[in-house]
Amino acid sequence: MVEPSTLAVHALLLAERLDTRALERRGPVLPGVLSLGELPGGGCAFAFRWGAVVTIGASLDQAQAFAAELRPHLQDTFDTLAHEAAEIIIGADQDGADEAGRILLRDASPARLALVAKALAKSAVLSQQEATLARTLDRLEAPLERLRRGQLGMPTRLIVPLIGEAIAARARSAARVDTAAKPDLVWDHPELAPLHAALAAEWELEERTEALSGKLEMIREISQTLLDLTETRRSRLLELAVVLLIATEVATTLYGLIMP
Repeated sequence: MVEPSTLAVHALLLAERLDTRALERRGPVLPGVLSLGELPGGGCAFAFRWGAVVTIGASLDQAQAFAAELRPHLQDTFDTLAHEAAEIIIGADQDGADEAGRILLRDASPARLALVAKALAKSAVLSQQEATLARTLDRLEAPLERLRRGQLGMPTRLIVPLIGEAIAARARSAARVDTAAKPDLVWDHPELAPLHAALAAEWELEERTEALSGKLEMIREISQTLLDLTETRRSRLLELAVVLLIATEVATTLYGLIMP
């Protein structure tokens, strides 16, 4: 009986987009996944056009070194790379995940490895989106605290870019990859549906996608409130200016009548 083997998996989200057309496929044709074959130091790699690369059976240093080689093919790189790591056990009795969070695979078929790679890459995308929205919410804390004290938060010219950054980041990511959708691999290999369900549950892909949508909606509501309050203040200032102008005109007229 062959003893199960353990392999490390590293997913790196490098940029908004990776030009996979410029890369050479070195493995079987897999829908939605580009197999880059074996790495020089051992292990294999998969690439995704939405800016992610995943290595299996390689160390983090090897993964980062390989990612650096892809830099000429990246568009709109991120300042901070999102990194997700996992362990897979090859030779398990059935596909799934154990209590320790390790991924169990019956064998190391390309389709199984690619499915794990895509799921972990989606988790990296979610991590990057979560960090972006968390930064936006942190920066909104100051104006919200001022609102609690009865003061307006910040000027519109500062609010709008802040909100726009978060919404644009989420919209770009949603356009590139649907983190909650069933991969095409599962349609081509229906026997892997239980593995996909186990991966989605282990890394909470659907729950995190829904949570991000909820946070984005909350950011929209906060921004709308801040903008409405700002516009209300502007309207009141304009009304006050009109009243003062009329009062000044009346006072000038009365002064002319009283003091000819």
